[in-house]
Amino acid sequence: MGTLILIRHGESLWNRAGKYQGQQNIGLSPEGIRQAEALARFFSSWHLDAIYASDLVRARDTAAAIAKYHSLPVTVDTRLREYAFGVWEGLTRKEIELTHPEIFEKRKHDINTPIPGGETGTQVQRRVMDWLQEIASAHSGSVLAVSHGGAIRTLIAAILEVEITKCHRLRLANGGYTIIRWQENTPEFQFDIERINCSPLLQQL
Repeated sequence: MGTLILIRHGESLWNRAGKYQGQQNIGLSPEGIRQAEALARFFSSWHLDAIYASDLVRARDTAAAIAKYHSLPVTVDTRLREYAFGVWEGLTRKEIELTHPEIFEKRKHDINTPIPGGETGTQVQRRVMDWLQEIASAHSGSVLAVSHGGAIRTLIAAILEVEITKCHRLRLANGGYTIIRWQENTPEFQFDIERINCSPLLQQL
């Protein structure tokens, strides 16, 4: 049986500002750095066989903080990136509602509504599930990966066989972690979710 500890990166500067960041390379805020350090301490005693991260700096820096306790490299993979939000990137929700009201309203009900320069939910789900299948094929131990809220939601939706648009109701905190386990069945892997959006910060109180 294999285990994936899937973490949403620490708070970024644009998370704090309420901006859609998508695939913009935005760094961690001071709070995000604190969250990354809390994760690193929490997972310091866990046995990890590999550490992965999105190539975006907020995810890489969160993973690097954890990796220091394990003497493991961080393997970056673009498939773990957040949704590309195209022309919405850098805008707040209020600004998007004003500048792209029709697309914004349609996308609330259909995540496959295209944004100019962006990705649909199905496109994101396809790449993160492709990554997960590859990881399950390569590892039978414990793997930790740092990704992004939207990407993680699509993966959870795929495992639970839930329509992607509904998964926006699942709130994933910065620095929260989800645990996924797999067992190899013929002809496919079976993935099970053990925990969702757990917080090491809450467990330290």
